[in-house]
Amino acid sequence: MYIKRVVLKNVKSFDDADLEFCEDGDTYPGWCVITGDNGSGKTAFLKSIALAILGPGDSRALIQDLRGWVTEGKEAGSISVEVKPNHEYDKSAKGGFPVQSTFWAEVEFTETNGTWALEPADIFRNKKKSAVNGPWATGTAGWFTLGYGPFRRLYGSSPEAQRLMVIPGRIPKFATLFKEDATLGECEQWVKQLNYKKLESKESESLALENLLQLIGDDFLREGVSVSGVDSDGIWIDDAAGRRMPLSDMSEGYRSALAMLIDIFRHMVDVYGPADLVESRESDGSYFVNRPGVVVIDEVDSHLHPAWQREIGFWLKRHFPLVQFIVTTHSPLVCQAADHGRIYHVPQPGQGEPFMLAHEDYEKVIAGKPEEILLSPAFGMRNTRSPLAVEARRRRARLKAKEMSGAPLASEEAAELEQLKIFV
Repeated sequence: MYIKRVVLKNVKSFDDADLEFCEDGDTYPGWCVITGDNGSGKTAFLKSIALAILGPGDSRALIQDLRGWVTEGKEAGSISVEVKPNHEYDKSAKGGFPVQSTFWAEVEFTETNGTWALEPADIFRNKKKSAVNGPWATGTAGWFTLGYGPFRRLYGSSPEAQRLMVIPGRIPKFATLFKEDATLGECEQWVKQLNYKKLESKESESLALENLLQLIGDDFLREGVSVSGVDSDGIWIDDAAGRRMPLSDMSEGYRSALAMLIDIFRHMVDVYGPADLVESRESDGSYFVNRPGVVVIDEVDSHLHPAWQREIGFWLKRHFPLVQFIVTTHSPLVCQAADHGRIYHVPQPGQGEPFMLAHEDYEKVIAGKPEEILLSPAFGMRNTRSPLAVEARRRRARLKAKEMSGAPLASEEAAELEQLKIFV
């Protein structure tokens, strides 16, 4: 499945948001980037997508208190997500395939006697039940979707959050997006289990582990860092100097990035099975996963070095070429992997609705330098210098103007002007 369009009405800070993620109706896979200042609503936007995909039933497990979801002063709010099903993998509750080319998954927040509820909505769907019989139904095949929050930790989960991670169905796939204390610790346990089954000559588990290590081995960890092995103690890493250490001893950047990759792959195996899941390109021998889906990631740049921020989008697109990634970021480098003009900006509340960058601005982002990207509408910064540098340049301009006017500079002013040369 893919996401074509998202419409929010009176949800959080969004009065009337409407974003199209595939205007041509054809090229869904790729890298979609959402930018915006802190507090603009980027996280709420991703969570809204998740609520519509999960439906009212599963959503209640992730959000017990719905207060605050409806824009202050409004009586109700709605989330509408237009879904593009895959007619090869996404099945209905009766085992068939959806007949529509796209359909709407919609929920609304309503209040009765002071209690807020999340219910199915009918704004665009025209009483059709594709969502009810598809992604909202229990046990339906396909409908691959995942959601990750900014805290993609391996360790430190609370007991309540850990219980969410082992619930059958789609709830665990969005737990870290809604729960800061949810972790991806299950992925390391899964890898250990694969290795144990491999030792017992279990063919499917052996294939899944082999494919996973092939993907990671295609320079995912960068700078010569690699997975050296898996045993009952967990995952072992060789660092850039060739020293072997447990994954738990690596930096948070390595742990969170590897945990997310493993988690994406294990859910792919769970939904599609390991057989024929990974292919090798004839051109260069690189490996890729050949199944569709949607992965939303909040603050994808979290914990990553700028060099990794620049590369993460290109790596994920190359190794999951049929997946639609929708990510939020504060990094100009992450934006450069965006496809088909899909860079969106969320203004601060009260300053307008989310919008897609104009094509000329998009081209400046993917071809520009970081400072140029930060000055584009994707980030809207007025300058990229520090406040110290801005004030110093302003002071130097005043002194230069005085000097050029012919007025003599005091000795202190001349000394200051000399010192301010470094800010030119």
